Amino acid sequence: MGLGSNSHGLHGRRKAYPCNPWLILLLFFTLSGCGYRLAARKGGTGEGRTIAVPTFANRTNGYRIEQRLSEAVRKELVRKTRYHVTSESAGDVVMAAEVLGYGGTPTVFSAGRASQYAISVQLRVLVTDTSTGKVLFRNDNWDFRDSFQLSPTADDFVPEDPAAVERLAERFASSLVASLLHQQP
Repeated sequence: MGLGSNSHGLHGRRKAYPCNPWLILLLFFTLSGCGYRLAARKGGTGEGRTIAVPTFANRTNGYRIEQRLSEAVRKELVRKTRYHVTSESAGDVVMAAEVLGYGGTPTVFSAGRASQYAISVQLRVLVTDTSTGKVLFRNDNWDFRDSFQLSPTADDFVPEDPAAVERLAERFASSLVASLLHQQP
């Protein structure tokens, strides 16, 4: 090919290929089957196996915080995996966790009083495969935080505000299960 020539022929146009609507439809349905939902389930994570999530140990003065966190993790595992989830201490996989710290700190002040608080929980989490003894997941210092607003008529801050603690527990559980499912082997 000399100077000034191109690979599209004499007139610089590409040859048009007829578009088959059935081919486009087939490609659409084939490719739409792949996605986040399947990736999150990892195709059958835990199918036929039991994961034991006994109630976490509580090393704080936070009332029932360990129960709320444990139950939220169990619910999230049921939703996101195919494990049989139990609150017993024995299973194919066992999750052991401790609540090491729990507290609230005012973050926003309005009219001379706190109107928003950050609550935090510090945990130690260990997930072990009981047949091999292999540690599947470990985090010795997981610091998890959430914030919530007080109503304008609230007189005092109550750190165990049920709605805030439940929301914190749900978000922690979602984060923990996502970490378990998406970690590199």
